[in-house]
Amino acid sequence: WLKRFYCRAVWGPQPANMAMAQKSNMPFLPGCVAHDITKTRHHKTQTLVYKLDSAADNMKPEPVQIDRSLLHTMATKPAFRLGERPAGLTHDEREMAREAARNTYRPHVQPSWLKHDRQVLHFMGYFQEPVHENPNENARIRYVDIYYYLEDGTMQVNEPKVENSGIPQGAFVKRHRIPKADGEFYGPNDLRVGSEVTIYSRTFRLHDCDDFTRWFFQEAGLGEQAQEEAPVDNFVKVEQFKKELLAMPVPKEVMDTKEYTELKLGGQRKNAKLEQYLENDRRVLRFFAYWDDETRYGTRLFFTVHFFLSDDTVEILDRHTRNAGRDPYPVFYRRSALAKTPQRTHVPGMIVPDMVIYKPEDLKVGDTLVVYGRKFFIYDCDDFTRKFYREYSGVEQPALNLPTHEQTHIQLTYPPHTGFGSEEDSLASCLALRPKPPRQDLVKLMSNSDRILRFEARMDNHLPEDASRTFIIGCFLADDSVGVWEVKQRNSGQVEGKWAERSRKINPATGTWYTPQDFFVGTTCTLNSMPFYLRRADEYTLKYMETRSFEFPLSDINLIAKRIRPWVETEMMQQLAARGTKVTPQEMQQGIAEALNLDVTDQEVITILRNLYDQCVDESEGEVLIDLGRLQQVLQSGDKIATGEGVGFAMTE
Repeated sequence: WLKRFYCRAVWGPQPANMAMAQKSNMPFLPGCVAHDITKTRHHKTQTLVYKLDSAADNMKPEPVQIDRSLLHTMATKPAFRLGERPAGLTHDEREMAREAARNTYRPHVQPSWLKHDRQVLHFMGYFQEPVHENPNENARIRYVDIYYYLEDGTMQVNEPKVENSGIPQGAFVKRHRIPKADGEFYGPNDLRVGSEVTIYSRTFRLHDCDDFTRWFFQEAGLGEQAQEEAPVDNFVKVEQFKKELLAMPVPKEVMDTKEYTELKLGGQRKNAKLEQYLENDRRVLRFFAYWDDETRYGTRLFFTVHFFLSDDTVEILDRHTRNAGRDPYPVFYRRSALAKTPQRTHVPGMIVPDMVIYKPEDLKVGDTLVVYGRKFFIYDCDDFTRKFYREYSGVEQPALNLPTHEQTHIQLTYPPHTGFGSEEDSLASCLALRPKPPRQDLVKLMSNSDRILRFEARMDNHLPEDASRTFIIGCFLADDSVGVWEVKQRNSGQVEGKWAERSRKINPATGTWYTPQDFFVGTTCTLNSMPFYLRRADEYTLKYMETRSFEFPLSDINLIAKRIRPWVETEMMQQLAARGTKVTPQEMQQGIAEALNLDVTDQEVITILRNLYDQCVDESEGEVLIDLGRLQQVLQSGDKIATGEGVGFAMTE
């Protein structure tokens, strides 16, 4: 109350013209006060009167808000008057409050010119201007900046200056309140990004705004201001292309031509590396490297790599050991710049890209240096090189232990056979300076001079024209040579007689010579690159193989019986044997393969039929059948089966 009393006593009641000034948003300054013409009473309102011989306030008091908690405290503690009230204001404090209220520059309700002082909405826009009689463009895009001042609603349009544009630019529209077509003035609601604004018959397209303008519209709830991409005319594109051309490096050919022209006109040659030469003359980095020659007669060769700091050149020298037997040419790579990726010049004068050469930072102990396709491994360097790298780049160059490889002797291969004579005769000239005739097994030659294993075969090349051709393959036991003859057939269109000369032949499956054990009924052998399927053998061949069963295990009946004995002990086989079932040799092969996953060859089936013909074979029905019951009894007896003399059988295909 006391504070309100002093303020009214000093200033008095608020005049009506002041209220009008606040409502009209005009500053309360001399010359700017508006008068209310409707006012009829101009008296001064009296606020201080004397009542009962004492000064009193004539203004109506404000309603007092009663705090019930305070009343309760006052009732329970009547001693609150004893110093618990805040101290009153002194005379000096009242004077300071009066001066502060008098000198303030912000009223309680701020006008727009004060509230939005120095607040400007900034929009970026453009307009299109036609261009006449110009072959490069028919329209031009001109960019402008539109400013809207919130303090007084004025606008200003500026065009940024473009260098060497030839157009007067700067203030496009001076600052003032710009009217619209309907007579009203532009406001913030009329300026939106993405809209068009017409100012004095010229239309501007707004495509962006600054961060403050975007924040102002969001706070005012006027929507988001989405940015648009400004178009670019042909003139700007051409200027940007010109600037890019200027920024691009000048081609080497142009620089060479320019330097040649300057020298021709009397100019001096440039020396770009003069400072480097003066600072690093006679300073050389030395590395030790080796190269492993991986060719047939290659070995490990050691080299010394010199890097000259004066001009960034490299020199590689050979370090031959004593009695190395190599030519005394110590320079492997003559001193010159060493390219990381050398380019080949196929024709003289060929243009190649700029060469990227090795620098000191590219050479480190443990790295590989590629020169002429050879990989040089750097394993050590000298003390000066270590000190240089420690001061130059802070890198330590340690010494590596040379990796040792196990010395292996490469066995030389023999040259291929020329085709003349036997291969043993040809190899004799490779084994000794004075060729000696190969030794022959005379015992084998004399004892087997008239023994030949003959097989009937057909071509297994799956060609229909060769399906009916029949061949005889003979294996001579005296020298393990093989010959092939074709059997004469009427109207076959093939010439009968010798098909392959008798000679020792190599088995392509194993890479060794064919032996008699490689030939048996049911196998496929390749002779002179032609596969032959052996489907039959003569009686002498079968008897010979059964007689010498220790050399031909497929003709050993006891060994075969041990292999197929688990088959006759199966439950299914026992049921079939109890019924007295008879099967063909092919069905027996299939049954063994399904039950034991065992491949039984035709040679083994023929051995079974020849040795168990009287016990198990039945030909009463016109075909060869095997009685499973009898076969089971013979195989389960465990007795050694005597070799029989049966008839040669041919397995049907």
